[in-house]
Amino acid sequence: MAWPKLRKSRETERQPVEAAPAPVVPPARAAREQRMKRLARKLDELPAKDELRMREARDLEAKQHKAGVELYALCRHLVDSLNAILHNLQLELTPEQFHADMLDGASGVIFQINASGRIVQLVLQSRETEISSEHFRMPYILRGAIRWFNQEYLERQEIQEHQFFYCVDRIGGSWRFVDSRSRKVGALDQDYLLETLEQLL
Repeated sequence: MAWPKLRKSRETERQPVEAAPAPVVPPARAAREQRMKRLARKLDELPAKDELRMREARDLEAKQHKAGVELYALCRHLVDSLNAILHNLQLELTPEQFHADMLDGASGVIFQINASGRIVQLVLQSRETEISSEHFRMPYILRGAIRWFNQEYLERQEIQEHQFFYCVDRIGGSWRFVDSRSRKVGALDQDYLLETLEQLL
């Protein structure tokens, strides 16, 4: 006996419905979303960048304070060494003490060696905000001028002056002087300070 033929229901006869196409995002909106994503990435990077910038600023300040202390110690050692063997006068060094935070003032600081009216002044400018090479070919973080004079120099208006810089590299740093007339460059050390004093005698 043959089985009766089954009729397909209307539901089974219906064609499968295709998925609706994804909505088309307007080009302007898509560009805005990409822009916001880029901005979000940059904003997320800010804390790390700010921390790096603050760390570099603290490191620069520490190096500048160390350089200022070294320069004052150089003057102090010279004055104390000479005073230990002098008999008829005593050199004076001002200020009597130096604190690194003196460099934070807008006017900088002056170290002065006075040998009975024969003056050597080291005028140290306020701290640089970043490593610079604007006034000297080597990168530096502090700069100033050394002047030496006596009464005769003043009468002839012949105050001597050299520029000096605390130059830095990957190893460390050092004080260097520059004679703008002869373009001589050298180390600002004990021998250099002795030479400036000798010129006043």
